[in-house]
Amino acid sequence: MITVADICELPVFDSIRLACPCPGAYDRAVVGVGTLDHEPFTKDYDLFSPGEFIFTTLGFAEQYPELAEEALIALIERNVTAIAIKHIVVREVSDRVARLSQERGVPVFFYDGRYMERIIAGAINLIDADAFDSERIHLLDEILAPSDEQAIRAHFYEIAGVTGATIQCMALTPVTDDEVSLRALQRNIEDVLDNYGRRWGDVERTFVCQYRGVVLGFVSFKRPPLKAVAVSDADLEKCVAIAGQFWCGISQEVTLGEGDIALRQAMAALKTARKEQVQTVRWTTLRLDAFRAAASSDRMYMRASHLVKSLLADYDEDHESELGLTAEAFARSLGEVKFTAEALFQHPNTVRYRLKKIKEVLGVTQFSDRELAMLLVLAYLA
Repeated sequence: MITVADICELPVFDSIRLACPCPGAYDRAVVGVGTLDHEPFTKDYDLFSPGEFIFTTLGFAEQYPELAEEALIALIERNVTAIAIKHIVVREVSDRVARLSQERGVPVFFYDGRYMERIIAGAINLIDADAFDSERIHLLDEILAPSDEQAIRAHFYEIAGVTGATIQCMALTPVTDDEVSLRALQRNIEDVLDNYGRRWGDVERTFVCQYRGVVLGFVSFKRPPLKAVAVSDADLEKCVAIAGQFWCGISQEVTLGEGDIALRQAMAALKTARKEQVQTVRWTTLRLDAFRAAASSDRMYMRASHLVKSLLADYDEDHESELGLTAEAFARSLGEVKFTAEALFQHPNTVRYRLKKIKEVLGVTQFSDRELAMLLVLAYLA
């Protein structure tokens, strides 16, 4: 936002001062610039808009002195942001103008300076630059904005008419990877969730769909969120178990506005189920894998992790060393030098030497081994 103070600080003025006291004069917002450079015989002051900073010489007052006061009063009543009069003809304002300026909070200035065209151009450039910056700020806000919970609720309503308080998601793939098995699994899950909904009075709606080779099932509840692990979790897992041969991940029950998180949780749990060859994995039981999945889906976390690993990799490439391998082993051993040495088939003193070098490369020579282990566990978590 450009203010009167910003305009007054432009280098196009030799001097600029208030003609009379006006509280808050310099804090008023400026949205445009205007000029009064001819005799206003038509008295059409509607040409001037609230929020404009008006520049004038009041040159016509030399022949028609009464028009100067009339013009200034009309501009103040139009609630322009400010009025700046160049020292040429008028060098002070009347008592009536001064009183109205204070009452309405519209400041009147006298200035000396360059040609008015240069002043106008400087002010317009400042306002345009601010508008451009404001648009950039808006776009950056959109880039940094967290998930819009209202939008997510609206999306779920559009997809399946869901209006409940909370939602739980499951992601499933058949053990046999083919289209027929996927459609059969979808039908089975639809029946399972339909029966589940009839047995639980708190269920508002269930629905099932396919998404990129995965069957997604959703349960929406009418009531507010329960504890961290919902009472219904175990029953839901038990009901789903009869739907056939599949891998399944089940999310935590979250508010409807966090439905995107439920979907991500279910997909992450499904990934663990397939990796460990377990039929069903619940997000609420993942523990370390939950943090690993969250870390791997956060781009800023991944960049921080990548930086640490890249510093060690670059050093290894330049010096034909194995600091990266040692760092990862140290992280997996939770900071135990003995276990790290065993994993690398190295002497513990060799590991200690490498840890000292790792601290130097990472710029954390003041770290204890425990602090270094904490850093490396975070770096290699994902």
